[in-house]
Amino acid sequence: MAARKTADESREALENAALALFRGRPPREVSVREIATRAGVNHGLVHRYYGGKGGLVQAVLGRVFRSTAKVIRDRMDEEPEEGVLAGLRVLMGERWIAGALAPVIQAGQLESIPEASMAPVLRAQRGDLDEQEAAALALVESAVLGWMLFEPLVARGTGLTDWDEDKRLRALARVIAKLSWG
Repeated sequence: MAARKTADESREALENAALALFRGRPPREVSVREIATRAGVNHGLVHRYYGGKGGLVQAVLGRVFRSTAKVIRDRMDEEPEEGVLAGLRVLMGERWIAGALAPVIQAGQLESIPEASMAPVLRAQRGDLDEQEAAALALVESAVLGWMLFEPLVARGTGLTDWDEDKRLRALARVIAKLSWG
């Protein structure tokens, strides 16, 4: 008989299972039972720990955003462009988040969305952002989400289809670093 998991171990298992499943299918197509089965826990724990599937999705989004921010922060000492590039690489591996955010935004549940990846990094470095810096950050964050959703269309429309993914991400990182970090 397997040992019972602690609450922290169960949460970790649920978030890991959800993340793995969301990478293959949108969260709306993944059931709570499927997540719990993969995690090796009772499906009732999703409601107990997260208030339901929506809370679990938000926890996983927060995890992705925090890990992206950490990657950016850890590379900032080298060069802002390298930090942004590292963060973009994390996000491109988690494209599911762009689709998961749309219904939350449409439902007007903005307070449940974790803060985006670059915002906390910039605020930690600079403190309060002035109006122009905040506007540049808004453009950057929306461009990244747009790129995650529409990369094939945008690449084709701008002639970037001849570039491999790394070259496209490097160019995007260069522009983002310039806009965000000057």
